[in-house]
Formats: sequence, C-alpha cells, structure tokens
Amino acid sequence: MARKSRKKEVVKATSKPVTAKMAVYNTSLYARLSVLDSGKEVGESIVNQEELLRGYVSEHPELTLKKVYIDNGETGVNFDRPAWNDLMSECRQGDINCIVIKDLSRLGRNFIETSDYLERILPMLGVRLIAINDRYDSLNITTGERLVSGLKNLVNDIYARDVSRKVCAVMRTKQKNGEFVGASACYGYLKDKHNKNKIVVNPETAPVVLKIFQWKAEGLGNTTICQRLDAQGTPSPYKYKYLKGIMKDPKFDKSIWIPETVSKILRNTMYLGHMSQGKRKEALYESLPLRETKREDWIIVENTHEPIVSQELFDAVNTVLEERKAQYDEDYGKHNHLKSSANILQGLVFCAECGKALKRLNSVNKKQGKIWWFYECRLYKSLKHCSKKSISEVELYSAVYEAVKVQLQTCADMSAVIDKLNRESSYKAKLSWYDAEIEGLECELQRITLLRQGVFEDYASKLLTASEYQYASTRYTSDESKILKHLEVAKQAKKQYTHNTTPMNKWIATFKRFIDDEELTVEMAQALIERIDVHEGHRITVNFKYRDEYEALVTTLNECLNELGVAK
Repeated sequence: MARKSRKKEVVKATSKPVTAKMAVYNTSLYARLSVLDSGKEVGESIVNQEELLRGYVSEHPELTLKKVYIDNGETGVNFDRPAWNDLMSECRQGDINCIVIKDLSRLGRNFIETSDYLERILPMLGVRLIAINDRYDSLNITTGERLVSGLKNLVNDIYARDVSRKVCAVMRTKQKNGEFVGASACYGYLKDKHNKNKIVVNPETAPVVLKIFQWKAEGLGNTTICQRLDAQGTPSPYKYKYLKGIMKDPKFDKSIWIPETVSKILRNTMYLGHMSQGKRKEALYESLPLRETKREDWIIVENTHEPIVSQELFDAVNTVLEERKAQYDEDYGKHNHLKSSANILQGLVFCAECGKALKRLNSVNKKQGKIWWFYECRLYKSLKHCSKKSISEVELYSAVYEAVKVQLQTCADMSAVIDKLNRESSYKAKLSWYDAEIEGLECELQRITLLRQGVFEDYASKLLTASEYQYASTRYTSDESKILKHLEVAKQAKKQYTHNTTPMNKWIATFKRFIDDEELTVEMAQALIERIDVHEGHRITVNFKYRDEYEALVTTLNECLNELGVAK
C-alpha cells in the first residue's frame, strides 16, 4: 500500500510542475588571445573562439546576441584591454547583461582582479557570466562550483606568473647578447625584416634624428626644434608609427613634437650604434608594475648596429645638456631653503582640452622669500598647441576640497537614510519575505530529492516500469532545474535589495573615513579622486572613484524608499 501511494504521489507531483517565465539576456561574446597563449596564427585561433561562442548562443534561446568583443594579442594579466573596457561600458549602461567566454582564463589570469570581477563587479552590475569549457554559469553556480572556479583562477594566475618568470629570463639573456627584444624599434630605426632581434637604419626618419642633433649642437632649444619640425610637416615619432600602421589608436594621429621627446632622442645611446635596453622593467612573477630603471641598471651592448650620429656630435650635444642641467640645479638650489609644499594631487591633474597631465611649476618671490606653486598645461606653455590652462595650487586645493565636502555631506546624508531604512519594519518585513521565499524553494528542492530517491527505489523494486521511471525522473529533473533558477533569482533579488543599503557599501565605506577631516590630504585625494580636469578660466571638474557603487546605491535606495513609502 505504501508503494502504491508513493506512485500516486509521483504522478501528482509531476502533473503540475513549477513554471517560470524564461528570462531573455542581452548577450555579448568576449574572445581574447595573447601571444603567450598559442603558437598558432592569432587570427585563426580567435576565429575558433568566436565560432565556439556563437554556437553556444545559438543553442540557448534565452541568449540574444548583441555584439562580439575581441582583444587580439592582449595579455590576460590585467584588465586594461580596449575591447574589455568597451564591453564594461556597455554593461554599466545596462545594454548588456550577459557575457559568454570560452573559459575563465579568457577573462583574466590575475587571481585577485579576476575574482573581483566574478564576485563583486559583474554581480553588482547584474551581469550573468558563462564560461563554456569550465561549465561555469553565474546564474546557477553552487558553493562547490564557486570554489572550483576560484581554484581555476588561482591556477591561471600561477600559470601566468610561471610564464612571466621564464619569458623574463629569456628576454634578459637576449638583451645581454645585444639582441633587440622591443615591440618596435626606436625612432630612426626599423626592425630587420629577416631577423626580429636586429635593427636597421630607417632611411625616412634617421635624417630627422641627425638633424635634431645638429640643431642642438648649433644652440637651438628643444622648443625651437619642435617648432621647426612641425613647420616642416615632419610627423612626431608616435604619429609616424600611426601613419605606418604600427600603432592603431587614432589618438596618435594628433601626436605632435614636444620638448620631452627631443630630450629623450638627444640622450639615447642607441643612435651611437649601442644596444641600450632595460630602461623600463615589468615582472608579473615579482608583482612589479611597469617602472623606469636607473641608468646604471640599463643593459648596454656596444656596436650592435649601424650608428646614426657620430660619437663626437653625441658628446658635444650631451656636454651642453649636462652643463645646462648643472646650471639649472645650481640656480634652483639657491631657493632650497624656502619651504616647499607636498604635491597632494600628484598624478591627478589633467588638461580638459588635450588630456595631458598638468605640470606642477613654481615661481619664487625673492623679496617675500616664498615659493608659489601652480599647475600649467605643458602643450600651451611650450608650443601653444593648446589654450591656456593655468591655476594656482592654493586655488586648486580649495576648489577640490569644496567638491570633496559636497561628496562627504552626501555620504553622511545617505548613511542616515540607510540607518533609517534599516529600522523600518516594512523594510525588515520585505527581507523576511525574501528569506521565506528562499527557504520555501530550498525545502521544495529537498522534497524533490526525496521523491527522486523514492522513484529509483520503486524502479529497483520493479514497482515502476522503465518508461514510468524515465518519465518521472525527467520531470523531477526539469522541476529541479526550474526551482534552482527561481532560487537564484530570489537570492539575487535579496542581494540587490540589501547589498547597497548597508554601511559596507564601497562608496559609503571609503568616503565615510574622511567625514571628520577638515582639509585636503594626500591620503584623501588618492582614495577618493580618479582625476581632475582643468578648464579655461580656472574651472575644474573632479571625477570621483566608486561612481558605479554610488549610482547603484542611489538607485537601490530610491527603489526601496518608493516601494516602502518611506519619506526621504
């Protein structure tokens, strides 16, 4: 009798399955390939990735393909990639809510940053991530699968660091042997078509290099040399590479000659025929970012290629440069006793027109014995290629701090709203409703698991035929899948409802640290400010960090308050 009643329960449970409206996802495909990942031709492998991704989407009707993003030849050890940045912009605008990739290593090989995208950024943006070969789908991921994905990210990171260690060792050996290992030769040279580790004179640009040395030997200043080259229509090094297709970014088409470029050319021993490398160093396996190295740490191998300038001309020019530098240091040193100020906004101030970083300069008032600091656009100061952007440091600090204070007051106001919201009984009731729904779905999953076990026992005891067992098992599997989707939706809804409405919100937590500060500090500027754009007329625009978290917070708070009818 017990067996028969169980059989009736099977029919009853499967005759009214749980139904859910299928969600439709605006989907983008993302493919990436770096030179280190494959010995195949780059285009061929990218095509294979794209075909795999398109095939997957075509088999899943809930995925609507919107666009394909490809980073061809981009490293996976960081996320500063053109196509990825464009894709993230689409996600932030809400146009894309699903990304499909081949495997998690295509997303990235840096454990910390990749985990940040998986656990924080993409969920916050409401973006579903599918990694086909890793069987990863953030919509249906379990605790075990989350652990496995974390382990895979760690393995990818270890792999990338191991490759980095081996590549760095090979590169350093080649540098010591006098072999060229750069992506492109310095201005005045070309990579040898027959040997990529050798450079040859470029007949188009070598005469320009020689002319620059000759003009400098005649006594011309770097700014005057730039003006002459521009007047002659000579493309700057970056523009030349863009015109030749070596650099693809259209921004290089607007590149002009600047004094710093001339100065680097005049001091470059490559033009003497000596291979000078290792001027900048980056090592993933040592966690070292790209940085300049000291001159004594450069790797210089003499007489490896044809020189462009003679030793006599090079020495004559650099003697003048050293004399001028010594004179500048002596003149500047006269004012060392005057109190200088810390550069609180270092690396944050830019020209709103040309995008170049503003240079921090000083003016000495000998009578008052004071140094006045100000910021000025370098392109305007030296070449007049940009309109005048100049602002005193005192004025800039004051304006920036006023903008910061507005944000801090907003932070205080929102914190108060969050505290009030968390005290509302209706808010707590809503959370209880989510908890009850989640608990009910989890209980339903347990019930289906027990029913499936009973069906198997009935089949093993020959109380069910094979076709009856197959039918019931299929229905239970279908019901389980639908409930799992319902459960994920409920959990995501609760997370969205509560994630931003706590003091742990990244924007709240960061800005709250400085609510009691009464002046601008280095720590405050670096923690809160992304960049400062200076316009004409001493106008500034301050771009703050954590804008995504702030916007998500505002949206969630408004939705909660409107839904609950709480006065703001």
